[in-house]
Formats: sequence, C-alpha cells, structure tokens
Amino acid sequence: MLNGNGENGKSKRYTLFVVLTLASIAVMVMYVEAMAFPSLPMVMRDFGLTVEDYALASWIVTIYLVVGAVAIPVFGKLGDIYGKKKMLVIAMSIYTVMVTLTGFSRDISDSIYVMIAFRAAQGLAMSMFPLAFSIIRDEFPREKLAVAQGIISAMFGVGTVVGVVVGAWVTEMWGWQWTYHTVAPVALLFTILVAFKIKESPVRIKAKIDYVGASILGGMLVLFLVGVTESGNRGWTDPLIVGLLLVSVALLFAFALWLPRAKDPLVRPSLLKQRDIALTNGIAFMIGFAMFTANQTVVAIGGFTFQLNTIGIGLLMLPMAVITLILGPGAGFVVKRWGPKWPLTFGMILSIMGYMMLLGYHSTENEVMVGIAVMGAGSAFAMVGSINMLLITTPKEETGISTAMNMVIRTSGSVVGPALAAVIISNNSSIIPGIGAVPDEYAYQLIFVMASVFMGIGVILGLLLTNKQALPELEKSGPRPVGVAAGPADGSK
Repeated sequence: MLNGNGENGKSKRYTLFVVLTLASIAVMVMYVEAMAFPSLPMVMRDFGLTVEDYALASWIVTIYLVVGAVAIPVFGKLGDIYGKKKMLVIAMSIYTVMVTLTGFSRDISDSIYVMIAFRAAQGLAMSMFPLAFSIIRDEFPREKLAVAQGIISAMFGVGTVVGVVVGAWVTEMWGWQWTYHTVAPVALLFTILVAFKIKESPVRIKAKIDYVGASILGGMLVLFLVGVTESGNRGWTDPLIVGLLLVSVALLFAFALWLPRAKDPLVRPSLLKQRDIALTNGIAFMIGFAMFTANQTVVAIGGFTFQLNTIGIGLLMLPMAVITLILGPGAGFVVKRWGPKWPLTFGMILSIMGYMMLLGYHSTENEVMVGIAVMGAGSAFAMVGSINMLLITTPKEETGISTAMNMVIRTSGSVVGPALAAVIISNNSSIIPGIGAVPDEYAYQLIFVMASVFMGIGVILGLLLTNKQALPELEKSGPRPVGVAAGPADGSK
C-alpha cells in the first residue's frame, strides 16, 4: 500500500501528465491552423484554382472557425451533462479522422469543396479547448489550477510559431498535405492517452440539450462570422453582408428572448448576467480583437514591408512565443498569489505598451521583435488571468458551457478585429515597382491605435472586476478562487 508521500507523488505525476498532455494538444492544433492560411496558394494550385477563386479557397480557413464557433457551446453543454472527458475524446476522435482525410483530400477528389467539407467537420474539434480547461477546473486542487491554466494558455502562442516555422519548412519540402500527415498520428496518440489515462470528471448536471436555443445561437454565429469574414471580399456596404449582419443581430435578440422560456436553456440567463462573468466575457472579446489584430498586422509587416518568406515571418514572431512560454506558467503563480484581477489588468496594460511600441517603431525587424515580445508578455498575463477569473466565478457544474461561451465571444473578437484590419490595409496601400502592393505607414499606425483602444476598454472592464476569494453565491458550488489568502469574501477589490 502506498503511504502518504507515495500517494502525493502519484498525484503530482498525474497532474503533470494531464497538464503536459492537454498543453501538447494545444500545440498540435495550433501547428495545423498556423499553416492553413499561408499554404492557401499551394492548395489552390493543386486544385487548379486561380486568383479569381481566392474567396472560395479562403473558406478552407473560414469554415473551420465558423463550425467551431457553433460546436463549442453545444459540446460544452454536453460535457456538463455527460462528462467532459467523454466529449473531449469524441472531439479528438473527430479531429483525428478529419485531419487524416484533409491530408488526402486531393487524392480523394479534385474538387476543393471536398477539402472544405473535411475542414468543416474538423472545426467541430475546436470544442476541445473549453473542455480541456473545464477538466483542469474540475480535477485540479485550487493551488495548482492557475499554474496549469498558465502552461496550457502559453502553448497556444508556441503552437502558432511552431506551425509557422516548422510547418512552413514541412510544406515547402513536401507539400501542404504533409502538414496534416505529420499531425494525424500525433492526434491519434493523444486521443488514446486522453481516453485511457485521464480521469473522467465526476461533476454533472441533470439537463437536456436545448436544441431550439442551440439552433438559434448557431444560426446567429454562422451568419455573423460569415458576414464579417466575407466583408473583406465584398465590402461592408454590400447588401449581402448588411443582410447577414442584420439577421444575425435579430437572431441574437431571439436567443435572448428564448433563454428565459426554455426548460433547460443552453446557458442559464443568470449565469450570463453574473457581474464578473459578464465582465470577463466582455474582456474576452477585447483581448481577442486586439491580440489577433496586432498579430495579423505583424505578419503583414513581415510579409509586405520586410518581404520575408513564411519561415522568416515565423522567426519574426518567435520572441512572442518564447516570452509566452516562459511567462505563461509564471503568470499562473502570480494569479495564485494575488488573484486573477490584477494580473489580467496588468497584462492588458502591458499589451497596450507593446502596441504603442509597434505604433512608433516598426521600421526594422529588431524593433518589431522587441514590440512583439512585450505583446507576448502582456498576452500571457491577460490570457491566464482571464481564464482563471472565469473559472473561479462559474459554478463548478457549469464550467463546460461557461468556458465555451467565453471562447465563442473571444473567437468573435478574433474574427472582427482582423477583418477590420484587412479593410484598413486594403484601403491604404501603395504600388511599389518590383514589389507590388505594400500597406502605407498610416495603415499600420491606425491598426495599432485601434488595437490599443479595444484593449484599453478591456482594462476599464478589468478594473471593475472583483478580486475576492469566492463569490458568496458560488461558495457551495465551486472551488475557491486561486491565489487569495483565506478570509471572508468581503467584496474587496
């Protein structure tokens, strides 16, 4: 029989295994997605498409995001009802099959629509991330929660740069198919590890899926995301774009009206109205908007202004990945010590400093690398603080749907921001002989100002958050928040 120290050592090994497994899954997925957009020209050539078909080919990227946004809340709710590990295994199984089929899509058919269909089904697996965060929340003791979330959050940035650097080399050496071929066996391995080595969360709720609410929310997200992503091709005043956005707003109101009437709503209205959850969701949109807008602009600077290839752009962004990898777990320790409010707010302020540095200094690669390193530091604190704030203010039995809704909102911001940035770049570019269209200085400046404004709104929302040990109404249903010394929940800020 194991003694106390043996049990403690076993628990530590299991904790480390779960964190490393879930963090590696984040790296794996971001590796694929980081190469999806840069590899489009090569994909188009293989399918016999021309520049005029670019809008169609771009759906290889867009459809993954659209389907994922719809699937996230549904899988999150199913995780709360049937088990988060069970739904994570299902999502990973779908991902493994679809990544494999996507890699062979050109061999299966010469129609680009087949690859788009495989990518759409692959988008269902975006629900892996809120499910993984929820497993961490349910299974980990509070003293380990923040650090674990910090490690996993850091891996998103790392996976992106690994994809751009390693994925670019793989693509240029063997073709875009090998981005998927190299991931398929890894995805299968992680699916097996999760299925047989990670424990199922005992936390459940007794409810049924609100199919009406899920359909309304899904329709709203599809129309909104399609409208925003297609605005770059058609323009914001195009009747189709205006119509899609107006109908999506109407469906949003319909969803709000339906929730109080549903017997088992997809998400409880009272949960969305809870002050800190509502503020954290608002912050998630601002972070998604500003962070992805700035990242896309740095890619544009590297590609258009510095004329770097895909590998060069990845190296340009490498400091952000390194800083995020180092500070992600460190941010978790800070959250554990002082609570999530101040690290979250500090991270957003630090991100603004990075945007301001890039606003004034982006004429050399070294200047950009310094600015993006500061951005990475800010992102590490902001992301870790945000997810921990959400988890400690959500009832334990509803973490699946709560983290899912938060990810949907962040995803919406990450779509809207880059779409607006693309419009700014398109409308403020000049033709340089021998090079082609290059964004004007004004375009970069305007985008970084825009990112700073949205992150500034996030700072204001962050200052309104509470930073106490546990919300009184959640004391019985969820674990105490990490990082604040024991004491009464007095509402101090």
